[in-house]
Amino acid sequence: MNDPSPKKPSKILIVEDEAIVARDISLQVQAMGYVVVGSTALGEEAITLADRWRPDLVLMDIQLAGEMDGITTAHTLREAYAIPVVFLTAYAADDILERAKLTEPFGYILKPFSERELNTVLAMALYKHQAETRLLTTTRQLQALSHRVLEAQEQERRRVAMELHDELGQSLTAIKINLQLGERFKDQAPPDLYQENIRIVEDALQQVRSLATGLRPSMLDDLGLAPALKWMAEQSASRSGFEVQFHHDRALERLAPAIETACFRIVQEALTNITRHAQASKVQINLCHEAGEMVLTVTDDGLGFDTVAMQERATTGASLGVLGMQERATLVGGQLDIRSWPGQGSTVALRCPWRSQEERL
Repeated sequence: MNDPSPKKPSKILIVEDEAIVARDISLQVQAMGYVVVGSTALGEEAITLADRWRPDLVLMDIQLAGEMDGITTAHTLREAYAIPVVFLTAYAADDILERAKLTEPFGYILKPFSERELNTVLAMALYKHQAETRLLTTTRQLQALSHRVLEAQEQERRRVAMELHDELGQSLTAIKINLQLGERFKDQAPPDLYQENIRIVEDALQQVRSLATGLRPSMLDDLGLAPALKWMAEQSASRSGFEVQFHHDRALERLAPAIETACFRIVQEALTNITRHAQASKVQINLCHEAGEMVLTVTDDGLGFDTVAMQERATTGASLGVLGMQERATLVGGQLDIRSWPGQGSTVALRCPWRSQEERL
Protein backbone atom coordinates (compact mmCIF):
# COMPACT_ATOMS: atom_id res chain seq x y z
CA MET A 1 0.00 0.00 0.00
CA ASN A 2 1.31 3.44 -0.87
CA ASP A 3 2.06 5.94 1.87
CA PRO A 4 1.30 9.48 0.66
CA SER A 5 2.58 11.15 3.85
CA PRO A 6 5.92 13.01 3.63
CA LYS A 7 8.96 11.29 5.09
CA LYS A 8 9.87 12.51 8.56
CA PRO A 9 13.50 13.32 9.41
CA SER A 10 15.33 10.63 11.36
CA LYS A 11 15.66 11.07 15.14
CA ILE A 12 19.13 10.89 16.68
CA LEU A 13 20.11 10.43 20.34
CA ILE A 14 23.62 11.59 21.33
CA VAL A 15 25.45 9.85 24.18
CA GLU A 16 28.72 11.70 24.87
CA ASP A 17 30.53 12.33 28.16
CA GLU A 18 32.01 15.72 27.15
CA ALA A 19 29.36 18.45 27.03
CA ILE A 20 31.23 20.65 24.54
CA VAL A 21 31.76 17.74 22.13
CA ALA A 22 28.12 16.66 22.53
CA ARG A 23 26.93 20.17 21.66
CA ASP A 24 29.19 20.33 18.60
CA ILE A 25 27.96 16.94 17.37
CA SER A 26 24.37 18.02 17.97
CA LEU A 27 24.81 21.15 15.84
CA GLN A 28 26.42 19.15 13.04
CA VAL A 29 23.68 16.52 13.08
CA GLN A 30 20.93 19.14 13.00
CA ALA A 31 22.66 20.91 10.12
CA MET A 32 22.47 17.63 8.19
CA GLY A 33 18.67 17.66 8.53
CA TYR A 34 18.27 15.18 11.37
CA VAL A 35 16.36 15.74 14.63
CA VAL A 36 18.31 15.46 17.90
CA VAL A 37 15.88 14.12 20.51
CA GLY A 38 18.32 14.37 23.42
CA SER A 39 21.86 14.24 24.72
CA THR A 40 23.34 12.58 27.80
CA ALA A 41 26.65 11.53 29.31
CA LEU A 42 25.22 8.52 31.17
CA GLY A 43 24.47 5.06 29.79
CA GLU A 44 21.63 4.56 32.26
CA GLU A 45 19.97 7.80 31.16
CA ALA A 46 20.54 6.93 27.50
CA ILE A 47 18.40 3.81 27.98
CA THR A 48 15.66 5.88 29.63
CA LEU A 49 15.72 8.45 26.83
CA ALA A 50 15.72 5.73 24.18
CA ASP A 51 12.65 4.16 25.78
CA ARG A 52 10.91 7.54 25.84
CA TRP A 53 11.82 8.91 22.39
CA ARG A 54 12.56 5.73 20.38
CA PRO A 55 15.27 7.34 18.23
CA ASP A 56 16.14 5.95 14.81
CA LEU A 57 19.84 5.88 15.70
CA VAL A 58 22.17 6.52 18.66
CA LEU A 59 25.58 8.16 18.40
CA MET A 60 27.47 6.54 21.26
CA ASP A 61 30.77 7.39 22.93
CA ILE A 62 32.46 4.37 24.51
CA GLN A 63 33.85 6.18 27.56
CA LEU A 64 30.87 7.46 29.60
CA ALA A 65 30.51 9.15 32.97
CA GLY A 66 28.35 6.55 34.73
CA GLU A 67 28.83 2.92 35.68
CA MET A 68 27.78 1.68 32.24
CA ASP A 69 30.20 2.26 29.38
CA GLY A 70 29.06 2.81 25.80
CA ILE A 71 29.49 -0.81 24.74
CA THR A 72 27.28 -2.14 27.54
CA THR A 73 24.72 0.58 26.83
CA ALA A 74 24.75 -0.21 23.11
CA HIS A 75 24.17 -3.90 23.83
CA THR A 76 21.14 -3.05 25.99
CA LEU A 77 19.70 -0.73 23.33
CA ARG A 78 20.16 -3.37 20.66
CA GLU A 79 18.57 -6.18 22.69
CA ALA A 80 15.71 -4.20 24.24
CA TYR A 81 14.72 -1.80 21.47
CA ALA A 82 16.55 -2.90 18.29
CA ILE A 83 17.95 0.63 17.97
CA PRO A 84 21.07 0.90 15.79
CA VAL A 85 24.22 2.40 17.32
CA VAL A 86 27.19 4.20 15.78
CA PHE A 87 30.26 4.48 18.03
CA LEU A 88 32.10 7.81 18.19
CA THR A 89 35.29 7.29 20.16
CA ALA A 90 38.96 8.07 20.51
CA TYR A 91 39.71 4.47 21.52
CA ALA A 92 41.10 2.19 18.81
CA ALA A 93 42.57 -0.63 20.92
CA ASP A 94 41.96 -4.14 19.58
CA ASP A 95 40.26 -5.39 22.75
CA ILE A 96 37.80 -2.47 22.68
CA LEU A 97 37.08 -3.05 19.00
CA GLU A 98 36.39 -6.74 19.67
CA ARG A 99 33.97 -5.87 22.48
CA ALA A 100 32.26 -3.28 20.30
CA LYS A 101 31.79 -5.81 17.47
CA LEU A 102 29.68 -7.99 19.74
CA THR A 103 27.00 -5.27 19.87
CA GLU A 104 26.72 -5.34 16.04
CA PRO A 105 27.21 -1.58 15.60
CA PHE A 106 26.16 0.18 12.40
CA GLY A 107 29.35 2.26 12.33
CA TYR A 108 32.55 3.11 14.19
CA ILE A 109 34.19 6.56 13.84
CA LEU A 110 37.45 7.54 15.49
CA LYS A 111 37.75 11.01 16.94
CA PRO A 112 38.52 13.54 15.62
CA PHE A 113 36.30 13.14 12.57
CA SER A 114 35.10 15.48 9.84
CA GLU A 115 31.52 16.50 9.21
CA ARG A 116 31.69 14.65 5.90
CA GLU A 117 32.70 11.42 7.64
CA LEU A 118 29.89 11.78 10.15
CA ASN A 119 27.32 12.52 7.45
CA THR A 120 28.40 9.49 5.42
CA VAL A 121 28.34 7.09 8.37
CA LEU A 122 24.93 8.35 9.54
CA ALA A 123 23.39 7.99 6.09
CA MET A 124 24.78 4.48 5.60
CA ALA A 125 23.83 3.35 9.11
CA LEU A 126 20.24 4.55 8.72
CA TYR A 127 19.97 2.98 5.27
CA LYS A 128 21.36 -0.33 6.52
CA HIS A 129 18.98 -0.35 9.48
CA GLN A 130 15.98 0.43 7.25
CA ALA A 131 17.03 -2.35 4.87
CA GLU A 132 17.36 -4.82 7.75
CA THR A 133 13.99 -3.74 9.12
CA ARG A 134 12.33 -4.24 5.74
CA LEU A 135 13.99 -7.64 5.39
CA LEU A 136 12.85 -8.67 8.86
CA THR A 137 9.32 -7.48 8.14
CA THR A 138 9.26 -9.34 4.82
CA THR A 139 10.58 -12.49 6.47
CA ARG A 140 7.90 -12.35 9.14
CA GLN A 141 5.23 -11.76 6.51
CA LEU A 142 6.44 -14.71 4.46
CA GLN A 143 6.49 -16.92 7.55
CA ALA A 144 2.96 -15.86 8.46
CA LEU A 145 1.80 -16.31 4.87
CA SER A 146 3.44 -19.73 4.58
CA HIS A 147 1.78 -20.81 7.81
CA ARG A 148 -1.55 -19.51 6.52
CA VAL A 149 -1.12 -21.31 3.18
CA LEU A 150 -0.43 -24.62 4.90
CA GLU A 151 -3.36 -24.05 7.25
CA ALA A 152 -5.66 -23.14 4.35
CA GLN A 153 -4.55 -26.24 2.44
CA GLU A 154 -5.42 -28.47 5.37
CA GLN A 155 -8.78 -26.74 5.84
CA GLU A 156 -9.57 -27.14 2.15
CA ARG A 157 -8.53 -30.79 2.17
CA ARG A 158 -10.69 -31.36 5.25
CA ARG A 159 -13.65 -29.67 3.56
CA VAL A 160 -13.23 -31.68 0.35
CA ALA A 161 -12.87 -34.91 2.32
CA MET A 162 -16.09 -34.19 4.23
CA GLU A 163 -17.92 -33.32 1.00
CA LEU A 164 -16.74 -36.52 -0.65
CA HIS A 165 -17.63 -38.64 2.37
CA ASP A 166 -20.93 -37.08 3.35
CA GLU A 167 -22.38 -36.25 -0.05
CA LEU A 168 -20.77 -38.22 -2.87
CA GLY A 169 -20.03 -41.22 -0.65
CA GLN A 170 -23.70 -41.53 0.38
CA SER A 171 -24.85 -41.23 -3.23
CA LEU A 172 -22.51 -43.99 -4.38
CA THR A 173 -23.55 -46.17 -1.45
CA ALA A 174 -27.22 -45.71 -2.37
CA ILE A 175 -26.52 -46.69 -5.99
CA LYS A 176 -24.61 -49.74 -4.83
CA ILE A 177 -27.51 -50.86 -2.61
CA ASN A 178 -30.02 -50.37 -5.44
CA LEU A 179 -27.86 -52.34 -7.87
CA GLN A 180 -27.54 -55.16 -5.32
CA LEU A 181 -31.34 -55.17 -4.86
CA GLY A 182 -31.86 -55.30 -8.62
CA GLU A 183 -29.42 -58.19 -8.95
CA ARG A 184 -30.92 -60.10 -6.02
CA PHE A 185 -34.58 -59.77 -6.99
CA LYS A 186 -34.09 -59.44 -10.78
CA ASP A 187 -37.59 -59.27 -12.30
CA GLN A 188 -39.18 -58.69 -8.88
CA ALA A 189 -37.25 -55.44 -8.23
CA PRO A 190 -39.33 -52.25 -7.75
CA PRO A 191 -40.20 -50.72 -11.15
CA ASP A 192 -38.87 -47.26 -10.23
CA LEU A 193 -35.47 -48.56 -9.04
CA TYR A 194 -33.83 -47.69 -12.38
CA GLN A 195 -35.18 -44.13 -12.32
CA GLU A 196 -34.03 -43.69 -8.73
CA ASN A 197 -30.51 -44.69 -9.72
CA ILE A 198 -30.53 -42.11 -12.50
CA ARG A 199 -31.71 -39.44 -10.05
CA ILE A 200 -28.98 -40.35 -7.55
CA VAL A 201 -26.33 -40.24 -10.30
CA GLU A 202 -27.57 -36.80 -11.42
CA ASP A 203 -27.40 -35.56 -7.81
CA ALA A 204 -23.87 -36.95 -7.50
CA LEU A 205 -22.80 -35.19 -10.69
CA GLN A 206 -24.19 -31.93 -9.37
CA GLN A 207 -22.28 -32.44 -6.12
CA VAL A 208 -19.06 -32.98 -8.09
CA ARG A 209 -19.69 -29.84 -10.16
CA SER A 210 -20.33 -27.78 -7.01
CA LEU A 211 -17.21 -29.13 -5.37
CA ALA A 212 -15.08 -28.36 -8.44
CA THR A 213 -16.55 -24.87 -8.77
CA GLY A 214 -15.80 -24.15 -5.13
CA LEU A 215 -12.16 -25.08 -5.69
CA ARG A 216 -11.79 -23.14 -8.94
CA PRO A 217 -14.61 -22.09 -11.28
CA SER A 218 -14.13 -23.67 -14.71
CA MET A 219 -15.32 -20.49 -16.43
CA LEU A 220 -12.14 -18.71 -15.30
CA ASP A 221 -10.15 -21.11 -17.50
CA ASP A 222 -12.76 -21.58 -20.23
CA LEU A 223 -14.20 -18.07 -20.66
CA GLY A 224 -11.74 -15.74 -18.96
CA LEU A 225 -11.57 -13.20 -16.16
CA ALA A 226 -14.51 -10.94 -16.98
CA PRO A 227 -17.17 -13.72 -17.07
CA ALA A 228 -15.69 -15.27 -13.92
CA LEU A 229 -15.82 -11.93 -12.06
CA LYS A 230 -19.39 -11.36 -13.24
CA TRP A 231 -20.37 -14.79 -11.94
CA MET A 232 -18.64 -14.14 -8.60
CA ALA A 233 -20.33 -10.74 -8.30
CA GLU A 234 -23.75 -12.33 -8.81
CA GLN A 235 -22.98 -15.08 -6.31
CA SER A 236 -21.82 -12.56 -3.67
CA ALA A 237 -24.86 -10.35 -4.20
CA SER A 238 -27.27 -13.27 -3.81
CA ARG A 239 -25.58 -14.53 -0.63
CA SER A 240 -24.73 -11.24 1.10
CA GLY A 241 -27.63 -8.96 0.29
CA PHE A 242 -25.69 -6.00 -1.11
CA GLU A 243 -25.87 -4.79 -4.70
CA VAL A 244 -22.86 -5.58 -6.88
CA GLN A 245 -22.19 -3.81 -10.18
CA PHE A 246 -19.50 -5.13 -12.51
CA HIS A 247 -18.11 -3.02 -15.37
CA HIS A 248 -15.39 -3.98 -17.83
CA ASP A 249 -14.04 -2.99 -21.23
CA ARG A 250 -16.02 -4.93 -23.81
CA ALA A 251 -12.99 -5.46 -26.04
CA LEU A 252 -10.83 -7.03 -23.34
CA GLU A 253 -8.67 -9.89 -24.59
CA ARG A 254 -7.72 -12.88 -22.50
CA LEU A 255 -5.02 -12.11 -19.94
CA ALA A 256 -2.09 -14.30 -18.93
CA PRO A 257 -3.39 -17.13 -16.70
CA ALA A 258 -1.37 -15.99 -13.68
CA ILE A 259 -2.87 -12.49 -13.91
CA GLU A 260 -6.41 -13.83 -14.27
CA THR A 261 -5.94 -16.06 -11.23
CA ALA A 262 -4.44 -13.23 -9.14
CA CYS A 263 -7.28 -10.86 -10.07
CA PHE A 264 -9.95 -13.44 -9.34
CA ARG A 265 -8.52 -14.28 -5.89
CA ILE A 266 -7.97 -10.62 -4.96
CA VAL A 267 -11.58 -9.76 -5.81
CA GLN A 268 -12.72 -12.89 -3.96
CA GLU A 269 -10.85 -11.81 -0.82
CA ALA A 270 -12.09 -8.22 -1.12
CA LEU A 271 -15.72 -9.36 -1.39
CA THR A 272 -15.22 -11.70 1.56
CA ASN A 273 -13.91 -8.81 3.68
CA ILE A 274 -16.81 -6.59 2.59
CA THR A 275 -19.30 -9.30 3.52
CA ARG A 276 -17.75 -9.83 6.95
CA HIS A 277 -16.95 -6.28 8.03
CA ALA A 278 -18.16 -3.47 5.78
CA GLN A 279 -21.97 -3.57 6.18
CA ALA A 280 -22.10 -2.18 2.65
CA SER A 281 -25.19 -1.75 0.49
CA LYS A 282 -23.41 -1.28 -2.85
CA VAL A 283 -20.20 -2.64 -4.37
CA GLN A 284 -18.62 -1.74 -7.70
CA ILE A 285 -16.05 -3.88 -9.54
CA ASN A 286 -14.24 -2.30 -12.49
CA LEU A 287 -11.80 -3.97 -14.88
CA CYS A 288 -10.12 -2.01 -17.67
CA HIS A 289 -7.05 -1.63 -19.87
CA GLU A 290 -5.35 1.68 -19.21
CA ALA A 291 -2.09 2.90 -20.77
CA GLY A 292 -0.53 -0.53 -21.05
CA GLU A 293 -1.71 -1.60 -17.61
CA MET A 294 -4.52 -3.71 -16.30
CA VAL A 295 -6.50 -1.80 -13.67
CA LEU A 296 -8.89 -3.61 -11.33
CA THR A 297 -10.83 -1.87 -8.54
CA VAL A 298 -13.32 -3.03 -5.93
CA THR A 299 -15.17 -0.17 -4.21
CA ASP A 300 -17.80 -0.33 -1.47
CA ASP A 301 -19.90 2.21 0.43
CA GLY A 302 -19.50 0.48 3.80
CA LEU A 303 -18.10 1.44 7.19
CA GLY A 304 -14.50 1.86 6.07
CA PHE A 305 -11.49 1.33 8.32
CA ASP A 306 -8.16 2.75 9.47
CA THR A 307 -5.66 1.86 6.72
CA VAL A 308 -2.63 2.53 8.95
CA ALA A 309 -3.85 0.07 11.57
CA MET A 310 -4.73 -2.41 8.85
CA GLN A 311 -1.24 -2.14 7.35
CA GLU A 312 0.33 -2.71 10.77
CA ARG A 313 -1.79 -5.84 11.25
CA ALA A 314 -0.73 -7.07 7.80
CA THR A 315 2.93 -6.37 8.58
CA THR A 316 2.79 -8.48 11.74
CA GLY A 317 0.83 -11.24 10.00
CA ALA A 318 -2.43 -10.53 11.85
CA SER A 319 -4.29 -9.60 8.66
CA LEU A 320 -3.39 -12.46 6.35
CA GLY A 321 -6.13 -11.71 3.83
CA VAL A 322 -4.54 -8.36 3.04
CA LEU A 323 -1.09 -9.93 3.10
CA GLY A 324 -2.25 -12.58 0.62
CA MET A 325 -3.67 -9.94 -1.75
CA GLN A 326 -0.42 -7.98 -1.62
CA GLU A 327 1.61 -11.11 -2.29
CA ARG A 328 -0.54 -12.05 -5.31
CA ALA A 329 -0.14 -8.53 -6.70
CA THR A 330 3.64 -8.69 -6.30
CA LEU A 331 3.88 -12.08 -8.01
CA VAL A 332 2.33 -10.67 -11.22
CA GLY A 333 4.51 -7.56 -11.12
CA GLY A 334 1.68 -5.37 -9.89
CA GLN A 335 0.94 -2.95 -7.11
CA LEU A 336 -1.97 -3.15 -4.68
CA ASP A 337 -3.36 0.06 -3.21
CA ILE A 338 -5.95 0.01 -0.43
CA ARG A 339 -7.71 3.29 0.38
CA SER A 340 -10.33 3.76 3.07
CA TRP A 341 -11.68 6.24 5.57
CA PRO A 342 -13.92 5.43 8.55
CA GLY A 343 -17.52 5.90 7.49
CA GLN A 344 -16.64 6.48 3.83
CA GLY A 345 -16.21 3.02 2.39
CA SER A 346 -13.06 1.57 0.86
CA THR A 347 -11.34 0.84 -2.45
CA VAL A 348 -8.98 -1.98 -3.35
CA ALA A 349 -7.06 -1.16 -6.54
CA LEU A 350 -4.68 -3.43 -8.44
CA ARG A 351 -2.42 -2.21 -11.25
CA CYS A 352 -0.13 -4.53 -13.15
CA PRO A 353 1.51 -4.67 -16.59
CA TRP A 354 -0.91 -5.82 -19.28
CA ARG A 355 0.01 -9.26 -20.52
CA SER A 356 -2.18 -11.17 -22.92
CA GLN A 357 -2.69 -14.93 -22.79
CA GLU A 358 0.14 -15.42 -25.29
CA GLU A 359 2.61 -13.49 -23.10
CA ARG A 360 3.67 -15.76 -20.24
CA LEU A 361 4.86 -14.24 -16.94
